[in-house]
Amino acid sequence: MKTRRCFAFAAGFLLLTSVAAQPLLQPDARPAVIPFQLEGANIVINVELAPGRKLPFMFDSGLSNGNLVTPEVAKALGLKASAKQGVNDASGDHNAATLATAPSIRIGSASLSKQTFAIVAIPEQVTQRSGKPPLAGFIGAPLLENAVLCIDYEHQRMQRWARRDFDSRGLTSVPMTLNHGLPTIVVTIDGAKARLIVDSGNNGAVVVYPAFAAKHDFRKRYPDLVAHSGSDGSGQDFEVLNGEAKIVAISPEASFQLAPLTVMPQGMDPAWGIDGMVGFEVLSRLNPCLDRDGQRFLFRVE
Repeated sequence: MKTRRCFAFAAGFLLLTSVAAQPLLQPDARPAVIPFQLEGANIVINVELAPGRKLPFMFDSGLSNGNLVTPEVAKALGLKASAKQGVNDASGDHNAATLATAPSIRIGSASLSKQTFAIVAIPEQVTQRSGKPPLAGFIGAPLLENAVLCIDYEHQRMQRWARRDFDSRGLTSVPMTLNHGLPTIVVTIDGAKARLIVDSGNNGAVVVYPAFAAKHDFRKRYPDLVAHSGSDGSGQDFEVLNGEAKIVAISPEASFQLAPLTVMPQGMDPAWGIDGMVGFEVLSRLNPCLDRDGQRFLFRVE
């Protein structure tokens, strides 16, 4: 499974248009509130799988097949294996995993019933947290299903709205199509259109795969690309190229100057037509609302 992305990026970039998605309230409508901590640009939330047992999980919108839990935590909580199934994530990692079902879980004031967890070994370099208990696993697509999830990076909280209660008036919306369960949006990188996964588990800005970079002649377009080492969710190391795009745009109203740009190996099937990922460095400046079922990516333009 893809977890953290350990990349080195340029120091920030300029947001041309100030944006922040703060949904308008329907009468008497209230969202479930989920506090989180930012750890290395990753969203860490407390998840209660058993009464009184809150454990740290990472929220990863690029995890399309349910949730993940480590074997150690599954054993400690008494989660019983029920079946085996292949699982994929935004990096294309594919593994056979043992599945277990938790009758209900609680995340902040949100409650989710009958949650399936894939029991998989996650490398220690991914789960370890300095001076804190290790990550117990990852929460993925189920947090987005049947809801609109608004991520407020500034105040480190998420609001999970029932879709029927969410009022999108005043928000800018761009299509967010599902590709093999992965939420994707079209992002323009210096005039080149890329279909990128909306990936809260990625700590970069815009990440593209080698085929896209070759098609658009990145070596010539970005002569200052520098090679660095990176790692994927399975803990495997590989080479990435880091540079800077002049203009990255999600819509005419939301564009970014001097955005960190990365080229990294592609793990998923190229036939899916996915060109890369958009991560923390962009998402944190948009504070977006993700309407997975409605296939919309929303944010406020000021």
